[in-house]
Amino acid sequence: MNTARLRYLALVLVVALVAASALACDIGGGPTKPTITITAPTSDAQFEEGQGVNVLSSANDAKGVTRVELLVDGELYRTDSSPSAEGEKSLAMAQTWTAADPGMHTISVIAYNVDGAASEPWAVTIEVVGGGGVVTPPTPTSQGAPPAATNTPPPPGATATTPPPPEATATTPPPPEDTPEPELPDLVLDGLSINPRDPDWGESIEVAVGVLNDGTAPSEPYSVLFRYGSGDFDVCEWNQPALPPRNGGTLRCTVEHVYVTFNTEATVDWRGAVDESNEDNNGRELAMAVGTAPPDLVVDGLSINPSDPDWGESVQVAVGIINMGSSAAGPHSILFRYGSGDFDVCEWNQPSLPAGDGGTLRCTVDHVYVSYTTEATVDWRDAVDESNEDNNSRRLAMEVGPAP
Repeated sequence: MNTARLRYLALVLVVALVAASALACDIGGGPTKPTITITAPTSDAQFEEGQGVNVLSSANDAKGVTRVELLVDGELYRTDSSPSAEGEKSLAMAQTWTAADPGMHTISVIAYNVDGAASEPWAVTIEVVGGGGVVTPPTPTSQGAPPAATNTPPPPGATATTPPPPEATATTPPPPEDTPEPELPDLVLDGLSINPRDPDWGESIEVAVGVLNDGTAPSEPYSVLFRYGSGDFDVCEWNQPALPPRNGGTLRCTVEHVYVTFNTEATVDWRGAVDESNEDNNGRELAMAVGTAPPDLVVDGLSINPSDPDWGESVQVAVGIINMGSSAAGPHSILFRYGSGDFDVCEWNQPSLPAGDGGTLRCTVDHVYVSYTTEATVDWRDAVDESNEDNNSRRLAMEVGPAP
C-alpha cells in the first residue's frame, strides 16, 4: 500500500474519532430533567363543588427534586418545596385543590430539580359537579397502569397539555385529617378543707386549697382566692406562677377570728387570666358553721337626778344595762361610784341576763359634797367572758354646788 493511501486512511480515522467524540458530548453532556407522575386522582374522577381534591404525585431525579408545582387548567395554583434545600431523589407530594366551577378541569403537576430543570407535566382530567350532584366513580381506561416512579421519562404521548391518563387503580385519596384540638391548660380546684370545720365564735381556722392543672399545656400565671360570706370578710389570695400540665399542689393560709356562719368558697384563676379547655371546674364551696357568739354586756344608760345637786344633797341614780350578745350572760355585778376615794357606791349582783334582754337599776346616793365624774360599770369583776369587753362602762359628770 502506497504512502498516499495510508495518509488518506489516517485522515479519515481522525475525522471519525472527532465526530464520534462530538456526538458523545452532545448525547451525554446535556442537563437531565426530573420525572413526575400523578397517582391520585385518576382521570374522569368526579368531585362535588367545594370538596377538597387531594393530588398525590411521585417525582424522581438523580440530583434531587426541590419543588413541585400544581396547576389547574394551566394556571399555577400552588408550589410546595421538598423538606431539604438539597432536594430529594424521590419525593412523594400531597397537594390539595378545592373543587370550584362545575365542569371539566385539567390538573397537572411539574417537578423541578436543584438545577432548575423542569419535568414534563403530568396531567389528569376531572369533573366538578354542583352541590347535591351525583358523583360517579371514574371509568377505567384500556391503558396500563402509570409507570413506576423512576428516572425514566414519562410514557410517549405525555405532553405539557395532554399527557396520557393513567389507569384507575385501587388507590384512593386519603380522607382529610381531622384538625387536632389545640393544647390548653385546665386549672381545677380539686380540694378545699377547713380546720376546725365548725369553729367557735371568734376562733381562727386553717384553710387548705388544692389546685391541679388537668390540661395538656402549661398555664399562664394565675391567682387563687379563698373567702367566706359576701361582705368584706377575711380572704386569702395567692398569686401563682405558670403551672405545668398534670401538676398541682396545696395552698394554705390562716383566717383569724371567724364570727359568722357562711359558705366558704375557693376559686382558681378567679381573675380569668388563663384561657382554659374547661372553665366550669374552677371553684368549690364548703359550709362552715360558727359557734354561738358569747354575751356582750353593755351600759346603755346613766342618769343622775338632780344632775347638779346642791352641796350635801342626795341624788337618784339610774343605770341601764343590756346583753347585746347572742347567748345568755351568767352571774355578774354592776357598780356605780363617783370619785376615786371612798365615796358612796351602789352595787347590784345579777344572777343572769338573757341574750337581747336588759333593764334599769336604781339607787340613792345620800349627801353628795364633791364635784366628780360618776361612772357605771357592768361585769366590773370580769366574771363573764364577753365578745366585747370595751363597752362595759359609761361616765357622767356631776357638778355639786358650793358648800355653805
